[in-house]
Amino acid sequence: MKTRNDIYRAEAAMLIHLVTTYHTITFDQALKFFPKSENTIRTLIRKLIKQKRLYFDETKNLLCDRPESANSPDYGMISSLWVLLDFKKNILHHTSSDFPAKLTFFAQDEVYEIIYVPPEQETLINHVLSITPKDNANRLILLEIKEQAPLISIPNTIAFCMVKDNIVSYYQKGEPPK
Repeated sequence: MKTRNDIYRAEAAMLIHLVTTYHTITFDQALKFFPKSENTIRTLIRKLIKQKRLYFDETKNLLCDRPESANSPDYGMISSLWVLLDFKKNILHHTSSDFPAKLTFFAQDEVYEIIYVPPEQETLINHVLSITPKDNANRLILLEIKEQAPLISIPNTIAFCMVKDNIVSYYQKGEPPK
């Protein structure tokens, strides 16, 4: 039988790993990664902040691996994490990725990449992915504004998505976001 300390220790390790992997996540995202134990996670977060193992920026509602991460948070990664959370029940593994993908995850025997495309970077991202060796990753293309969709030509794109107020909307390739 697991003791309370065993549970805290395992969840603390998972939470620290999560924040150090992505450097900056929102407080709400941390709670969603551990949905069965929200009060436990809130207590655990406070304890880890007090121990200086995590940093919390109250004004931005961000949990960070170090104070400097709060100074210039990667909002593309934060949005990508909202997309990742939509797949949480089926995920076997997830991790941050190299440019141009923000993160990679494995779910239902498939590999997925979440690629964040900042406005006016469509041509760059298209070019980088056109010269990269082909792989079988399914790509979810995260956009800031709907007008970007027609400018994107990325192999293996399965859907476009946009995040607004922590809610992800998905659109089929070829269907412009509304």
